Amino acid sequence: MQMVRAVALTWFLIGSVHMIVIGQAMDRPRVVVTTDGEIDDRSSFVRFLMHSNDYDVQAIVATNSIWQKNGRGAGWILDMIDLYDEVFANLTLHDDRYPSPDTLRRMVFIGNEDHLKMHEVGPQNDSPGSEQIVRVLLRDDPRPVWLLAWGGTNTIAQALWRLKTSLPDSLSAAAFAKTFVYAIAFQDETTPWIRNNLPEVTLILSYQYVAMNYEHKGHPLSNAEIFDPEWMTENVKEGHGPLGAAYPQNYFSEGDSPTFLHLVDNGLRSAEDPSFGGWGGRFESKSAGHPSYWTDAKDDGDKLKPLWRWLPAISRDFAARMDWGVMPFEGANHPPRVVVRGGLNRTVLEGQTVHLDARATSDPDGDAIEFRWWQYADADTYPENVVIENAAEPRASFVAPAVDAPQTIHIVLFVRDAGVPSLTRYSRIIFTILPDD
Repeated sequence: MQMVRAVALTWFLIGSVHMIVIGQAMDRPRVVVTTDGEIDDRSSFVRFLMHSNDYDVQAIVATNSIWQKNGRGAGWILDMIDLYDEVFANLTLHDDRYPSPDTLRRMVFIGNEDHLKMHEVGPQNDSPGSEQIVRVLLRDDPRPVWLLAWGGTNTIAQALWRLKTSLPDSLSAAAFAKTFVYAIAFQDETTPWIRNNLPEVTLILSYQYVAMNYEHKGHPLSNAEIFDPEWMTENVKEGHGPLGAAYPQNYFSEGDSPTFLHLVDNGLRSAEDPSFGGWGGRFESKSAGHPSYWTDAKDDGDKLKPLWRWLPAISRDFAARMDWGVMPFEGANHPPRVVVRGGLNRTVLEGQTVHLDARATSDPDGDAIEFRWWQYADADTYPENVVIENAAEPRASFVAPAVDAPQTIHIVLFVRDAGVPSLTRYSRIIFTILPDD
């Protein structure tokens, strides 16, 4: 029987390679969430649904973890989707990319919720959740697959183990090349198993989530109004439909939200490279011997600043989306559309005057726009700061510094509108500075 099952599963895996592309817009990343259903997971899930226009949801998998050893099942997930259903029609007035509630319901699966097998991978550990991850990774779709571990790295690891042991190396390698695991903290022993056994898979392990969960004390925004219960009541829990009313905590405490905020198409390009930094934090490669393993980087020497520096913009964005669930388009605010002339990756010679032009930027609601050009020095390879002339204007410039070898400089444009709540979008231009030999 074991041999028959193995042959059948191998056929299933190989046959899946030729499945048609399933998903939405090709430019959005594919996303799988594994969640143990803790209270902060449920808070994050409200925000996740409100951001579901930013990615293509391929699976939502109920799992366990060392924090929730028996899991919580999928009932709470389906209940939340039912509440999303009640605001879905209104959300589509603001963005027609929101997935239908039925689409999301079809994406709900059960993963590993057996506490006796929490730290295991192997022949007896397949689950509907791990099998769905396998299907997703083998689809004929070039987009990256982000496996977001709010819990249940064991279910992710089981899927990767199944691919590794059941397919020819060429097929598993193709799947792993588009696999990105973003794990929040230590969920079970399979996180180091992925790191040690699958160097082909990009793995981000983050503890920056502390900047936005119940342990957030210790950074400059710890006492900001966004952490007050009054802010959550006014902007989410009251007057914003049944999904907002179901937000389970009285204040902002979402340890798992950085995983999908990392993927929001806000112009920071953080999903392109973990070292760039954005709403999900910034990361550094652990070692030259393991370049696909990423851990938390520091901005200005602060291990939490790569995340906390964005929290006001993140919170205002959430408030606006909650408005979208209950307000007509004309009654809500929408982010500005940032347009920068020239490429987002440019090569210039030292001493060259570099012109920055965002005059084509606009706001869909006709709001006034504030501009600020800024050097994200922590993401640079160039070790010094440059002077940006007219940094608060749509047109700005800087002089490429002298270098002995090619260096990169990240210039980020912040664009903030005057709507309520005010919303921020960005454009990141990466300059490679060459010596003028």
